[in-house]
Amino acid sequence: MKKYLLAVVFFTASYVAQSQDLKSISINVALKKFDDAKSDLDKFLAVEKNAAKPEGWYYKAYIYNMVARDSKKTVAESKSLNDEAFAALKKYAQIDAKVPLTKEENNSTLFNLYYSYYDMGVKMYNEKKYPESFDLFRNSLEVHDYGIANSLSGPGTIKFSVHDTDLVWNLAVLANELKKKDDAVIYYKKIADANLGDEKYATAYDELVQKYKREKNAELFKKYVTAAKKYYPVDLPYWENKETEFALAGLENDALLNKYEELITTFPNNYLVFYNYAVEVDKFLGTDAAKSKDAAAVAAYRTKIEDLFKKAVLIKPNIEGNLQLANLYYSKTYELQERAAKIKGTKPAEIKVKNELTASVKTTMNQAIPFAEDAVKLLAELKDYKFTDKANYKLALEILSNAYKMNGNTAKHAEIEKRRVEVEKL
Repeated sequence: MKKYLLAVVFFTASYVAQSQDLKSISINVALKKFDDAKSDLDKFLAVEKNAAKPEGWYYKAYIYNMVARDSKKTVAESKSLNDEAFAALKKYAQIDAKVPLTKEENNSTLFNLYYSYYDMGVKMYNEKKYPESFDLFRNSLEVHDYGIANSLSGPGTIKFSVHDTDLVWNLAVLANELKKKDDAVIYYKKIADANLGDEKYATAYDELVQKYKREKNAELFKKYVTAAKKYYPVDLPYWENKETEFALAGLENDALLNKYEELITTFPNNYLVFYNYAVEVDKFLGTDAAKSKDAAAVAAYRTKIEDLFKKAVLIKPNIEGNLQLANLYYSKTYELQERAAKIKGTKPAEIKVKNELTASVKTTMNQAIPFAEDAVKLLAELKDYKFTDKANYKLALEILSNAYKMNGNTAKHAEIEKRRVEVEKL
C-alpha cells in the first residue's frame, strides 16, 4: 500500500455546538495551533464527566496524531503521541459503537496513524536503527489489523489490503536481524498462512519447516512442507530431504531400514534417499543387530547396497555415487581373491570353486570400470581441488589402473598411469 497522509476535516458544527470547551479546542485546530488544542483537550478529558463522553476521545486521536506529525518532534515523541492517539481512537469506538465522527471523516485518522508509523519505521530503518524500526512497523501492523478486523475503509478507494505483505515481511526480516526468533516465526506464519509464493518468501516456509521439524510437530511440519513443495517446486529435493529427515528421526537398525524402504517408494526420484539408504544398509551390516541375520539375508543386503547406489547415480550422476560403486566392486575383487587363495585342496570340487572365484575376480573388477571412469570424468571437470577431491581422484585412477591391468588392456593401463602422475601434481 502506498503510504501518504490524508487531509482530515475536523468537527462538524453539530458536534462543536455541544460544548463550549470543544468549541475552543476546534478554534485552535482551525488555526493549526495543535499544541494549544492538545493542552485544552487534556484539561477537558481530565474532567470525569467529559472523559465519559465519546467525542473527546475522537478529538484526542485526531489532535495527538496532528501533533505527532510536527517535524520538530523526535521519532520517539511522535511515536508516543501516536500510541495515545490510537488508544483514544479505540476507546472512542468502545464508548460509541456507532462512531459517527470516524465515519464522517472516512476513518482518515486511522489511516494517518498507519502511514505515520510506517513512514517513521522506514526512516529508522534507513538510519540503521533497527529496534526502533521494528517497533514502529509493528505499530503500523497493529493499526492495519484493527482496520481489517473492523472492516474499516478510508476515503475514496483507499483500503487496507487483507495481507499487508510488505509490512509483514519487513517485520520478519527485522525480527531475524534482531534475533527475535519467536517474533520472526509470527510473521513467517502470516506469510505462509496467506499462501504467498513469491521467491523472496521461500525463507518463511523454510524457517517454519525447520522449526516444526525440530519440535517434532507432525501436523504443522506437514502443513508447511506441503505448502513449500507447492510454491517452490524447483527446490523439491530439498523439501523431500526435510521430510526424509523428519520420518527417520530416532530410528535405527531394522526400523530405520524399513522406513527407508517406504521412502524410496514415496520419493522415487530423490538421489539422497537412495544414496543414504545404501550407506545405512552398509553401516547396518557392521552392527550387532546384523549378526543375527543368516547368510542369505546378509547377501541380500549386499546386493541391496549395489542396487541402491546404481539407482542413486541414475537419478543424479555424480562423483560420490560413482566412486562408491567403483570402490564397492574393487573391494569385492580382493575379497574374492582372498577366498580363492584360502582353497588349498586339489579335489575336483575345490578346484571348481577356486576357478569360479578366480573368474569372478576379473568379472567383478570389470564392473568397477564404468563407474570409476564416470568418477574420473567428473573429477577432471573440477576447477579447484580440495584434499578430498584429490584423494577421490587418486582412488578412481588406482581402481582403473588395476582393472585395465587385470583384463590385459595395456593401452588403457598406460593412459591411466600417465594420468596418475599428473594428478599427483595437483
